[in-house]
Amino acid sequence: MPVKSTGLAEFQAKLKKLASIEKNEAIAEKSLRKGAEILRAEIERRVPRSTYKGKHLADHVIVSKVVNGKIKVGFHKDFFYARFLEWGTSKMPAQPFIEPAFNAVKNKIIAAMVEVYREELAKL
Repeated sequence: MPVKSTGLAEFQAKLKKLASIEKNEAIAEKSLRKGAEILRAEIERRVPRSTYKGKHLADHVIVSKVVNGKIKVGFHKDFFYARFLEWGTSKMPAQPFIEPAFNAVKNKIIAAMVEVYREELAKL
């Protein structure tokens, strides 16, 4: 029994348009940003909070610019102590929040990034 496909030619045409480096990079950047924002929000939600009235770690979770196809989610260097909370020290137990945040939302991040590609392919 022969297999009948519909829309294959249209899909191939869209893939050829996507092959343009600039278009592909723009979509990849949009996709990375979407995923990074999900992770940023989850880290912000999970970060340990103190009763201190000044700057709080939760208010300073940042998303970097996309550089060479990579994006970073973390803290400004002024908040270097976040690593001590995550991993602990010889005098303080670990209070992990970054890795658990990633593990909690990794499937959501992937789904959001795939959705960006689907939306962008539909526009081509």
